[in-house]
Amino acid sequence: MFLYVPDKPKDEDVHEVQRSRHASKMKSTAPNSRRKRKRSLTASPEHPPPAKRYQSLYRSRQSATAPVLEYETFEMKRAVCSVSKAGELKMDYSEEREDIMVVKGWQTHIKAGKPHQGYLGQGLTKFVFRGRHNNTDCAILQCKWIRSSETDNATDLQAELETLHLAQYFLDSFYRRAENNGVHTLPKMRWNISGAFIGKLTGELADAPKNGEDDSRSLVFSVFMVLPLLPTGALCKEIKFSGSEEVGVNHDSLGSAVDAYAHHVVVDSMHEIVISDIQGIITPDRTIVFFDPQSHTAQADSGYWDQGQPAINTFMESHKCNKFCKALGLEVQASTTEPSPQSSNNHKGPLRIGFDS
Repeated sequence: MFLYVPDKPKDEDVHEVQRSRHASKMKSTAPNSRRKRKRSLTASPEHPPPAKRYQSLYRSRQSATAPVLEYETFEMKRAVCSVSKAGELKMDYSEEREDIMVVKGWQTHIKAGKPHQGYLGQGLTKFVFRGRHNNTDCAILQCKWIRSSETDNATDLQAELETLHLAQYFLDSFYRRAENNGVHTLPKMRWNISGAFIGKLTGELADAPKNGEDDSRSLVFSVFMVLPLLPTGALCKEIKFSGSEEVGVNHDSLGSAVDAYAHHVVVDSMHEIVISDIQGIITPDRTIVFFDPQSHTAQADSGYWDQGQPAINTFMESHKCNKFCKALGLEVQASTTEPSPQSSNNHKGPLRIGFDS
């Protein structure tokens, strides 16, 4: 509900209007010497008509109910991922020590099954919870301790970070292909990797609880991944475009563009890589923000999820070319092809986290 509240006119303003109306009815018979002088440049301007002033009656529901989060601060070193022009992945490990803030008590909200008090959610193998780095809110990911060891957690998180960067690398080349083919109708798409990194604590973790006791630690492994928070809100919509082993078959324009992107990855990598399990958030401006991908590679070494060359062949056999595939020249390259053994993109999966102990 909205309310317009006009300013109330002052008494002197009313009297001035009345005098002006009365004077306008009378003709001046005074001689020239007594005619009204021109208004001085320094005189006060005439009063404008009162303006309407907008006033909203809405009161925020969040200010009174927003939870106050408590954080625990850890010292860490971080590693970032980069991709060369040829698609080669590289991890760079910093020796600089810096702080990461991790929300406290997030584990107590896991059973509720919905985001609350810093707990953001979970997938099949990971928990996601809130953190802060360089005065910016972020998402922190760790593998589930029931399914993973310290080594498994470190290896899997690095593999996921590398897959994210590889997916963005091919998305960039997808737009270059579109530009070269004069296709300017693709939606805005990006992977959620801005500022992403792997962190490793410089100190020791608190001891794990004894059997039967609740684990209240903010971090359960010394290695974690930091990602930007995904866009949320009533106007954001989450969509899954393909599965880990299920080829995307989408019929709307957005989904067709995503399917064409997946086709482009196979062609652009000379049938060595396919990006799978593609899902994203559609924001109010129709941008798709992708997250949590998987991949299958000719060497079958990009992560525990990698099904190797058979999965790539299955994609090419099952994929149905759409209008974007045809416009981008992908349709003519739809036959399955074994990768060249001389390929320079001999992608190796992560064997260990490269921080010095």
